[in-house]
Amino acid sequence: MDAREPGARFSVNFNGKQYDLDRFMRDHPGGVNTLKFYKDKSIVQVMAKYGHSNSAYHMMNDLKVDSAQLKDVNLTGAVSENGRIITKEEDTRDVEQIKFLEELEARLDWSKPLLCQLDAIAPHYDTWVNSAVYRKCRLFASPVLESFTYTPWYLVPMFWVPIILYLGVTQYMELVACGDSCKQTSLTTIQYIYHIVLGILLWSILEYSLHRWVFHLNPGSSVTMIKLHFLIHGMHHKVPFDGLRQVFPPVPAFLLSVVIYSILQFFLDYSYIKLTGGLIGYLTYDMIHYYVHHGSPRDGTYLYAMKRYHSNHHFINHDKAFGISSKLWDIVFRTFVHVKKLGFSLHW
Repeated sequence: MDAREPGARFSVNFNGKQYDLDRFMRDHPGGVNTLKFYKDKSIVQVMAKYGHSNSAYHMMNDLKVDSAQLKDVNLTGAVSENGRIITKEEDTRDVEQIKFLEELEARLDWSKPLLCQLDAIAPHYDTWVNSAVYRKCRLFASPVLESFTYTPWYLVPMFWVPIILYLGVTQYMELVACGDSCKQTSLTTIQYIYHIVLGILLWSILEYSLHRWVFHLNPGSSVTMIKLHFLIHGMHHKVPFDGLRQVFPPVPAFLLSVVIYSILQFFLDYSYIKLTGGLIGYLTYDMIHYYVHHGSPRDGTYLYAMKRYHSNHHFINHDKAFGISSKLWDIVFRTFVHVKKLGFSLHW
């Protein structure tokens, strides 16, 4: 049973100050069911008990009852309806570190585009970008440029499904169902499926590689590299609850796929069939990524496990758990993390 009514305040007390968690309930990493017992109560002890990170304490500033952010907490578009979970206990909160995070945040004016302000936190970018906040984020002053930085999740399948169907059907007709008119050696249906599956597997290693070695590349102290990193992935770690910035915009994704395919086609036979499989893998990955952020999977399901696993990457082990649709390559490259077992199910 939901512990709140729509629009009702869900107040909690922390160190003598009041916080309203109503908008944050379904984004709470530990689920709604772990919060519902603390309405109008102190959460000091329970936050310490369950090992909340410094980032969690830092994020509390966005939920103060008297804060400006609380009155204007809508993310880009609507507030996301679901969240993720914390999966690993930490020793104690570091008060000085939390104060430092607040000082870093104060260097930026969140009511203005962030991209041109990142030089202010450049020496401490890695610390700052991995300390999540619960607020909206603007990158560019130009409305046109800004519009390219967010994408509703449903636009991704709308864009890619027709392309996948076209490639899949045309390749099947030309190479399997072509009869005597085949332009090259024909394939059986099983062989066709084999190349599709191989394409999906190739995508899975590409997914891991991009996430680990490109999206998490250390930008160093270069402001230019910091801005580039923030654009392609850092923003997602800073504002992980923004539902309009969690899938890859179709146009840059299409351009990237063209570049990657133009290279790989020289090393692969039946490259268009493998491309079809790769695009199926990509689409599956992007939809899983969105769902593990905002969906409500049930305990015991694959997506429940992946939601917990991806939460670990966001809030605990930023340098591990790079797999999103699969843990396979984390196991191979030894970046796999064991998610803490719980004695109860989490609900969002």
